[in-house]
Amino acid sequence: MKIVIEEILNISETEIVIKCRRRDDYVDSIITSLRLFERKITGKKEGSSFILTAADVYYFESVDDKVFCCAEKEVYETSFKLYEIETTFKGSPFLRVNKSMILNITKIREFKSLLNGRMEAVLDNEERVEISRNYVPALKVMLGGRAK
Repeated sequence: MKIVIEEILNISETEIVIKCRRRDDYVDSIITSLRLFERKITGKKEGSSFILTAADVYYFESVDDKVFCCAEKEVYETSFKLYEIETTFKGSPFLRVNKSMILNITKIREFKSLLNGRMEAVLDNEERVEISRNYVPALKVMLGGRAK
């Protein structure tokens, strides 16, 4: 893949052009990754509201009927339900990994298999996340492997 960047001072909006022989899954994954930077979510912390880009979010987690948006070092409360987040981010690198968490798979640094078909992912910020066996096949597909 070749990347060319042109800096043009008199344009009002950044434009990305993808030149390819044909559109395939690889090109679609590039498009999905680029679109992730456009998506925003609002979170609250200590009485203030913050606008976060989806690319900064490590995961969303539901705890005691509240949903939290976890970034590298900060945690924000959001008014969305997990099913709403799942719908909003469908087709993006966000994947339900257990009944209370939706994970940004681009933040996975490493993972290993656990007993009973579960997996553990270590994120870029050193947090460890357990992936339920029900969601392991979908994770493997998103990472380019095959589900068994």
